[in-house]
Amino acid sequence: MNWPRLMGVTAAGLALSGCAMSACTAGARQSPGVSATRANKTPDNAASTSTATHRKPVLILNGQLDARPGELVDIRIDGISRTQGRDGVTADSRAFAAPARMRWQDGVYWTVAALAMTDKPGWYPLSVTVAGHTVARDKVQVVRSQRPSFTVLASSRVARPGESVSLLFDDLYPGERGTDFTVRSAALPRPVRLVHDTTYDFYNPRAFSAQPELKPALADGPYTFELYGPHGHPLTARGLTVRASRPGEPDYLGKAYGPDFYDPSTGGPDSGHGHDFKVRPGGRVSVVWHDKEPDAGEDTRLTATSPAFTHVLHLNRDSSKSADGDDPRYFNTATVRTDIKPGRYPVTIVAHHGRVKKIGYLMVTAR
Repeated sequence: MNWPRLMGVTAAGLALSGCAMSACTAGARQSPGVSATRANKTPDNAASTSTATHRKPVLILNGQLDARPGELVDIRIDGISRTQGRDGVTADSRAFAAPARMRWQDGVYWTVAALAMTDKPGWYPLSVTVAGHTVARDKVQVVRSQRPSFTVLASSRVARPGESVSLLFDDLYPGERGTDFTVRSAALPRPVRLVHDTTYDFYNPRAFSAQPELKPALADGPYTFELYGPHGHPLTARGLTVRASRPGEPDYLGKAYGPDFYDPSTGGPDSGHGHDFKVRPGGRVSVVWHDKEPDAGEDTRLTATSPAFTHVLHLNRDSSKSADGDDPRYFNTATVRTDIKPGRYPVTIVAHHGRVKKIGYLMVTAR
């Protein structure tokens, strides 16, 4: 699969720039015979080049190397004035299904031509004519067609719960049709439609992609991503391993501490609190948890559990901490069971998909 050449194209000038995520390489493919000046040109600076009528025309190609049948080639001719080209500027090659008429835009004549799906591997001459006279020549390199391919990519060798992944389908191959492609997986919140992005997949008109987020609370393990074509027809599937990062790994960012406790009748989350707390049966205790980098979606699923509580305590994010520069803070108030015996009871909070577990203690006193 040739996911390279994912180039940005502006609406006005099809300016090519940039590349996509973990699946990109150099975008502008220049032929070996290009001069240093030409090789450094991009469609952006080509459009702004002077079009003096007395200098030799310069042909600028992008997408003409290692091109597969069906891909697009961006063609620009610099040094031809609008007046000189009024009788017609045309780019032609046996690699194209038909000659491509070039039009004037942003100071140059340009066009985008599609390589014929029937092209065989090899080098094909290309020429540009003005009013029937050839003014520039170059070559286009065509390589073999590739079978359709489906790729699932994460930012590292394993995907993390809650992170974005890239779903890429390339079916630029003779006979392939349709544009309705969907990916389904238990790792995704919902089915995902793949679409052709003309900004990043300019050279390949049959590249389809999406970047969904994985579910934030996924358990570690392998997950299957199934690709379906038009009318729900299954095409292929790929696997991806999901595993939450652990402390000490480069992408682990969680720095959690707690649980801490305070008396809700005498203070709030900003009041003094600590790891140990005394409370009577039937009394109330507030639990506080801090985390410098909570996992995606963790705001809604943090809990504190204790055999001393009447129920599992769901912790809520403290929105008042949004502007004071402190770490994100979570808290809520629990009720202690009335039938509990005096003693020391653990309060446990598990975060970061089970890789962080911290325990505080309540001292339940006699009535």
